[in-house]
Amino acid sequence: PGDNAPVARVIKHPGVGVTLSDLATLKAYVDQGKEPWKSGYEQVAGSPESRLSYAGRGGPFAKVSRAPDENLNAWRSDMVAISNLSRMWYFTRDERYAENARKLLLGWATTQTEFSGRESMLDLGDYALQFVGGAEILRATWPGWKEADTATVKKYFKDVLMPAANPYGESQFGAANKGALALAALGLMAIYNDDIETLDRVVYQARTLAHIGLRNSNDIGMLGDYLRDQGHAYGQLKSLTVLAEALWSQGIDIYSDFDNRLLAAGEYFARVNELVPTTALPFGTTDRYYLTDVTNRGWDGANGGSVALTQLYGAYVLRKGLQAPFIAQRRLRLPVDGTSFMFLKESDTSKATPPPALPIPSTASITSGFSNADIGGATPASMATYANGKWMVQGAGNDIFWGAQDACHFTYKALTGNSAIIAKVESVQNTNPAAKAGVMMRTSLETGAPRAWMAISSKGNAEQSMPKLAVYGGTNYGTKAMAIASSTGSYWVKLERIGNIITGYVSPDGTNWAATDVGRINAPVPDTIYVGLVVASAAWGTMNSSTFSNVQITGGDGGAPRVIPAAPAMLLASPGDGAVPLRWQASFGATGYTVGRSEFSGEPYEAIASGVTGSSYTDTAVVNGTTYYYTVTASNAAGTSGRSPEDSAAPARPMVNAATGGTATESASNSGNVESAFDQNSATQ
Repeated sequence: PGDNAPVARVIKHPGVGVTLSDLATLKAYVDQGKEPWKSGYEQVAGSPESRLSYAGRGGPFAKVSRAPDENLNAWRSDMVAISNLSRMWYFTRDERYAENARKLLLGWATTQTEFSGRESMLDLGDYALQFVGGAEILRATWPGWKEADTATVKKYFKDVLMPAANPYGESQFGAANKGALALAALGLMAIYNDDIETLDRVVYQARTLAHIGLRNSNDIGMLGDYLRDQGHAYGQLKSLTVLAEALWSQGIDIYSDFDNRLLAAGEYFARVNELVPTTALPFGTTDRYYLTDVTNRGWDGANGGSVALTQLYGAYVLRKGLQAPFIAQRRLRLPVDGTSFMFLKESDTSKATPPPALPIPSTASITSGFSNADIGGATPASMATYANGKWMVQGAGNDIFWGAQDACHFTYKALTGNSAIIAKVESVQNTNPAAKAGVMMRTSLETGAPRAWMAISSKGNAEQSMPKLAVYGGTNYGTKAMAIASSTGSYWVKLERIGNIITGYVSPDGTNWAATDVGRINAPVPDTIYVGLVVASAAWGTMNSSTFSNVQITGGDGGAPRVIPAAPAMLLASPGDGAVPLRWQASFGATGYTVGRSEFSGEPYEAIASGVTGSSYTDTAVVNGTTYYYTVTASNAAGTSGRSPEDSAAPARPMVNAATGGTATESASNSGNVESAFDQNSATQ
């Protein structure tokens, strides 16, 4: 091509988390009998699905379904066998394993025409690493694999499995782990299929959809399912990590997104399952908004999370040189299994590039420029006024448009393109138990227009609805009331439009946003929508006066007075090696943070860092073995907050697993002969 011609992107094979170089290293370790790779391989070799005699579990079948289940176990077993037999081929170079794997894979590819059921995406996500990983090894390493075989498998993925991974339409994914499983399945199959368009869409969705992807998290690393139970929490973490690792193999780095958010998620998961005292913040997703953590901490199912934690350790510690103390600590307690050993490395110098910046809309305070409309003939005519940082909106209207009802007062701006609005509902006048105040986006000012709203009721619940938008799960998901963590009834609400997707959020503090409602505007998608504050008295002919603070909107004038930010709601300190990594929940309106440290709990704190603009900091001026106590304050032009809750950590040199290359050494404090513990001689001490 000429100098100005675009360079075509090429997908690398194998490329779902294990490269040719990785495979060669793994085989060398196995051939050398090096632990724990040897033991991991032996687990694969000992599996019934790895035998040359394996002939399937009665399949293939034309139809497979989950919920209701039909031919599901046969499909699962064969997907595991495709992975195991492909790896057995690579490690042994016995072509009979590859031939059996090919027979199984092509058998399903030429027989199965349907994968149905309400939960098809769950199995596809759970087993994508097996069936796509096995297909990649055959395609990239076995001379007996033909181009026609690749074409057959591509057609199977495209026509049968990929539609089942996303059966509900564009951007319609179940919450948290369910949606993350769907994204992982789609991303891995897109790599096999050389489908750059689908892969780019998956990357975009994983980075923007705030109910399933990287944004389904807060600053301290909680994911949407983290307060549901630890098994589902791990499912969401693993799916996002498996996808991130596959993308890294293609030169795409989403590990770095949102201040290394997957590192924060892995550290939080490892920390709570190491039973380190950790207070949870309210969080959740479109399934449920959780106020407290009552989960089974200390969970050790799925080998305690060995696959995801191994991948995260490789991504952040080995590649990026960052510290992951709780991930490193928990990994040493977990068995290396027949999957995780494939991602266990001693070093990794591979590179990848972060994708372009995301189109997440910004907001600024607004003191004037709103227009007013009484929707649905609401009377009497209403109004909104601003003074001293607060908006008072007076509105009538017979309820706040559950279903077909749409009668309220709307204080709004017309906004083109991506946009957002944030508000803290300070008070809702009790003109009726159903009276509500909140934020709304709508495609027009006509009664009954497609719209989304997030509101606080006079009863103190958060309520939401998205009439005439496409919502996963329909009315049961899109329209509901939720208990909130508020003794005063005040709470934060937010709506955000990116493209044709509108997301509704709730938050106790204006930064810890949980995406609890997601809808799609169907064609025609307007360039301009109407965004603002909404009040309904739920008593026809009666005026309701409700108040809002901290109102921000895309295109706002920024004229509201600065107020001193609240203290960060939570701080987490981790015991690194010669360092203490810190993460905290950001404070609304803060422009900088000061980190304080003390060697005694509750004592005066020395400021060790100021003007920190993010919500993380690593203290490297520490001595291993000493316990340090930390707090963080937030500041802006108006002043400085109080202190965050305190957390402590004692940095320490991490334990070493001698089976993976660790060496025992002596120090002056030891009595000597430490290395004798590892000399394979039971007579020494």
